Amino acid sequence: MLATKCVRVVVCAAVAMLVAAPLLAAGVTLEVDAGGSDRVETPVHATIALPAELADVPAGDVAVELVGPDGKVPGQLVASPEKGKAELWWVVSLKAGQKATYTASMAKGKASGELFAFQDEKGDHLDLLFGDRKVTRLMYVFDPDPKKRFATAKPFTHVFDAKGEEVITSPGGNPYPHHRGIFLGYKVGAEGKRHDFWHVRNVWQRLDKFAGMEAGPVLGRMTAIVLWERAKDDAVLTEERTVTVYRQSKPEVLLDFVSVLRSNAGDLDLGGDPEHAGCQFRPHPDVAKRGKETRYVHPEGMKPGGGGTKDMPWSSVSYALRDSRFNVAHLNHPQNPKGTIYSAYRPYGRFGAFGAAKLPDGQTLTLRYRIFVREGQDAALTAPEVQRLYGDFATPPKVTVKP
Repeated sequence: MLATKCVRVVVCAAVAMLVAAPLLAAGVTLEVDAGGSDRVETPVHATIALPAELADVPAGDVAVELVGPDGKVPGQLVASPEKGKAELWWVVSLKAGQKATYTASMAKGKASGELFAFQDEKGDHLDLLFGDRKVTRLMYVFDPDPKKRFATAKPFTHVFDAKGEEVITSPGGNPYPHHRGIFLGYKVGAEGKRHDFWHVRNVWQRLDKFAGMEAGPVLGRMTAIVLWERAKDDAVLTEERTVTVYRQSKPEVLLDFVSVLRSNAGDLDLGGDPEHAGCQFRPHPDVAKRGKETRYVHPEGMKPGGGGTKDMPWSSVSYALRDSRFNVAHLNHPQNPKGTIYSAYRPYGRFGAFGAAKLPDGQTLTLRYRIFVREGQDAALTAPEVQRLYGDFATPPKVTVKP
């Protein structure tokens, strides 16, 4: 009953936001250059100077509308560390070689239409909704009792089906209960010892705090500070994890997973192997029952695994679950550690990217991955389509703010 009431609050809030203040006649003009490939519902952004009357208004309290080649599209401001500026986000669909001009109008007030919103079950999980549909869930509950700790020893992200009713990712069931949703793990070498943050039997990851949330018509973004601890209050490293979900016209999921790691224990060795480290996507345990129906797609001429292709740009899996099929692409940003290898051939569907790295004391390492999820028996992701998605991620359209 509590969850039902919370959903109703979010829906009512979204309806209330349909009425916004009149938008300014004058705004900001931007040019988007698609570059050498087609862009299909691709998120783009630019840092803009805010009008004087909006310079001190919180980004979430400014309504934005853009007019471009396809008419009006929603925009969203995200806070910038630069005073008087903000990041302007929207979604574009353009043909290769096309340059398009967008005019953004802004006014103090709430955004209109369908919106992302967060719903927190305090102490347990944080849901992201689009309208009244659940899209993702961050599981962050942690039980420090050594007898119970394993079940909560890492925060992870669930993905919901297209109806927003059931998760399509693993909560940690058999086989391999340490595999959970979208997660990150390494075998970390620190001060002469190796700490296994993959299997999390004697160490753990736990949420320290939320560092920020942004939700509006274009994206929902959550930043969490995660401590990788080897003992109580003894973190080997601190992770700043940001998960962003972007607006899509269909109930598909386009998700960025960005992790910034900082050492708390001198020089670190982020090790493991493609089967036991890295950023991974683990489907629901029921997928294992129909493992013969699991299919993978890789870039032509490349193969995953320990002896496979290094620095593969992406991999994709299609798996059967309940009465549907789910198609998932996992994209590896070119700025990630060199030598990254994909593990992507398990019948139960766990797949992802691992790149060993050194993390010197006092420095940071940024890992970037993108996940795309589509549901449907006849909605397979082809290699050319995943390559296009990768292009959006690795070489996004160029955005220029015009004078």
